[in-house]
Amino acid sequence: YYLHADGHKMGKYGPGTSEQQWRQFRAQYYGNVTLIDRALNKVLKALQESGQADNTIVVFGSDHGEMAGAHRMMEKRAFYEESAKVPLMIRVPWLSREHQMIPGNVGHIDLVPTVLDLLGQPVPDHLQGTSRVPVFKGEETLEHNDAFIQWNGLGDRNLGTPLINLLGSIPWRSIVSAEGKQNGSVNRWKLNLCAGDQSELFDLNKDPFEQTNLFNDPAHRDRIREMAAKIRLWQHQTEDTAPLPDV
Repeated sequence: YYLHADGHKMGKYGPGTSEQQWRQFRAQYYGNVTLIDRALNKVLKALQESGQADNTIVVFGSDHGEMAGAHRMMEKRAFYEESAKVPLMIRVPWLSREHQMIPGNVGHIDLVPTVLDLLGQPVPDHLQGTSRVPVFKGEETLEHNDAFIQWNGLGDRNLGTPLINLLGSIPWRSIVSAEGKQNGSVNRWKLNLCAGDQSELFDLNKDPFEQTNLFNDPAHRDRIREMAAKIRLWQHQTEDTAPLPDV
């Protein structure tokens, strides 16, 4: 996670990097975020000036996040929230002009069916995702929706050493599971499974920074088996053949 293909560390960032150096890296990353924000503002302004704002769906998201020093890591290749959880904002003027935060889990897989549905276009049967327009209309919720994440890494670029390349190439499968609401918040758990590395279970409500791995805690064996069964069912439905450990 820390090396260029030539074997040198990515600048001054890596194991042993000081807090101040990580802060500098994160400040530079936030500068890039500001650049994107300003560019998006230009797009929205152009839509307004052209008179097309009320006829246009605007979707803002990302393909992945950035560790930016969290867990002393850079880039992606991990299921920590900083890498796997990305922003998703959708503006649909003819549905609502009110800002609302929709609780629950949703994944990229649902984005194309949702946009097609919003445009009044047919959703092809081969698409694996689900239109979430009923959620926008208040007819359904995401309260019990599970999100699945996968990482293969095979064929990815050289990260610098054989060990790091190996760790970056081992397949992982993850589920972020919702279990209803408690005190107004959706209960969220994350199970990360890997056949060649330590699997992980995190309580995202009580442990949002994923500091405590509960995978080996006997109190959570039933939860792990249930979540793992959901991953295996998802693998069957999507013809995914990645090997996973027995739980």
